[in-house]
Amino acid sequence: DGQVADLFGSLTTVIEMDPFEFLEKIAPMMDSRTPEYPRTWEALSKNIPQAVFPYSEMSAIGKVINHLPTSCSLHLANSSTVRYAQLFPLPNDVEVLSNRGTNGIEGSLSTAIGYATASDKLNFIFIGDLSFFYDMNALWNANYGSNVRILLLNNEGGEIFHALPGLEMADSSRRFITATHRTSAKAWAEDQGFQYLSAHNEEELDQAVEVFTQPSITSQPMLMEVFTEKDKDIEHLKTYYHNLKK
Repeated sequence: DGQVADLFGSLTTVIEMDPFEFLEKIAPMMDSRTPEYPRTWEALSKNIPQAVFPYSEMSAIGKVINHLPTSCSLHLANSSTVRYAQLFPLPNDVEVLSNRGTNGIEGSLSTAIGYATASDKLNFIFIGDLSFFYDMNALWNANYGSNVRILLLNNEGGEIFHALPGLEMADSSRRFITATHRTSAKAWAEDQGFQYLSAHNEEELDQAVEVFTQPSITSQPMLMEVFTEKDKDIEHLKTYYHNLKK
């Protein structure tokens, strides 16, 4: 209807024309430009040291990424897995896919499982506990095979709410905001024919990752559940970003 939605309340200009035509006309104007900001940002980004974390959700993702076999597919379920995976360099031949729901948890496991059924590659799925348990019936599917490897990050709730500044929560509110729980995927995964692996510390994680990333070690799909403490995860993440500013 021609109405312009100013979502951020700061719109100053509206250019009314076909998007393709706009880009076609503006592209030649950029050929001779050498903007300094993108080049400075790129240089700074390339100088960021390799991320290293103590035992945590981030270290689990980093270890699996560092051990990914060649030519596999990597599915990032939503918020936390995307934020953490981008901290580590990926091999060039790893295909990265993601499905983002309205609030970050809807259907990400179903999408990845569906994709894996039509794929001849190993499909690694990084997913948090709330996303997994919301969509756990995706494993109730007879069509996928042994090319599915699920990394389940279980810190008993949504840790992002502990990282947001200004959101101080009383114990009574944690149940409704972070959806705290005491649930494990072990019984459900084994009931659906998965080989189940788990880790509660650095040593167990190293042992599990070796099995989890081997291309042809089993004829079963795998689920590796990594248990961490959300408060420590957030503390490690804040320390990492704070050190980057030094």
